Amino acid sequence: MDRPTLTRALDSAAAQTWPAVEIVVVAACGHGHRPLPAEYGGRPLRLVLPEPDRRLTRPEAANACLDAARGEWLNFLDDDDELLPEHVQTLLEAPRGEGVRLLYSSARVHDVDGSLIGYSGRAGYHMQLYNQNRSQPVATLFHRSLVEEGARFDPTFPVYEDHDFFINCASRTPFQWVEAATCIWNGAIGDSGCGYGPNSNEPQREQYYQRMREKWAAQFKQWMDEPEALIYLAQHHLKEGDLALAIRCLERVLVQRPDDLNALNLYGMACFHDGRIDAALDVLGYAARLAPDQPAIAANLALVERRTGRSAASVGSG
Repeated sequence: MDRPTLTRALDSAAAQTWPAVEIVVVAACGHGHRPLPAEYGGRPLRLVLPEPDRRLTRPEAANACLDAARGEWLNFLDDDDELLPEHVQTLLEAPRGEGVRLLYSSARVHDVDGSLIGYSGRAGYHMQLYNQNRSQPVATLFHRSLVEEGARFDPTFPVYEDHDFFINCASRTPFQWVEAATCIWNGAIGDSGCGYGPNSNEPQREQYYQRMREKWAAQFKQWMDEPEALIYLAQHHLKEGDLALAIRCLERVLVQRPDDLNALNLYGMACFHDGRIDAALDVLGYAARLAPDQPAIAANLALVERRTGRSAASVGSG
């Protein structure tokens, strides 16, 4: 949209330590966009103007970027975000798992005054896309073969179009997190309602998340059968206070993986909070015998024994 922060964003793209970087700017505001040089900071730059002249929606602008970019690997950069100099190099030089065509790092989250308030992006599972994006677009590098296969931005999503796009990508490739903070997400500025603080619109979020969940229902159902996804969902349900749903998810995990320590620990505590004391003591006692060196399990077992005045030995079946 040709905002004043565009210069900062372009500077950060041009400053990449990776030798071959092409910069594509789509004039979402139309032909009134300021002129840009064919070379910026030693990098080739192309300004794409919409024909006929008009303002582009967010998904239209993103698709125009996909169509114009020529590189093997692609990375979006909003004009109010920033790349740190080693962003591209860090992602491309990281060891990649078989078949991985999308890499992402952590983003530094800056407040309106530029202060660091946290980080966004960590290792996870595709099922997390049901409730949140797995990465910030600025932190994400993806292979152009995904676009050639049909990954596009859905024009019916005027916002959260990036989240929808990454679900599309996730249906085609594993994601891989690179443990480094390589970019800056200034999510509190702007007016999309998709960030945080003054740039957060919760009713809008719920509206479009519901649409995404309906659109990708079959894909989410497929991911939901994976043990990692069930554990993630159980954790989410526990945070929301829905013990019954959390317990059902964890029971499905334990059918497939009866010795999964994470699932056992979560299940034991869910049972405890649900008033199923015998089950909690039994499961946590079993987990403690499997992994006596795990402090989290030992601490939870001790908590349940202290709160109930009973010991796992009194009910344990193993």
